[in-house]
Amino acid sequence: MLKKPLAALLVCSALSPLVAIATPTLADPGYGGPRWGANLENLNLTPEQRQRLQTVRQQYHPQIEQTRNQLRTAKEELRQMMGSNASEDQIRSKHQQVRQLENQLASLRFESMLAMRGILTPQQRQALATQMQQRRQGYRPMKPQP
Repeated sequence: MLKKPLAALLVCSALSPLVAIATPTLADPGYGGPRWGANLENLNLTPEQRQRLQTVRQQYHPQIEQTRNQLRTAKEELRQMMGSNASEDQIRSKHQQVRQLENQLASLRFESMLAMRGILTPQQRQALATQMQQRRQGYRPMKPQP
């Protein structure tokens, strides 16, 4: 009876890092995102926009990094608990903590993305959306040679 939930938890635990790595976000400066990095260069940003985007990054980066570290630690603790004599209640509690940290991290990334989006003009937003769609589809236009 406990084998199915345990097996499902082990599979989810094993796959969750892959999902985190494979999911590009708009608001992850310096660690896998923003996938905006290269895309923003093609949007003809004004110096003021560049400064404002940098301010948003600086505002959210410490919170995102701290939450990522907490999440990493909690996931490792959960993995260790699965192989230990921890009670099911302790494991459930740790799993709940992991889920809460994942939600917190996703919310921080989303809020950062919205703040950055608010700096762009409607035309820049559309161009960025198009670039990101192409990137998701595996299309990578060649950069013009100088």
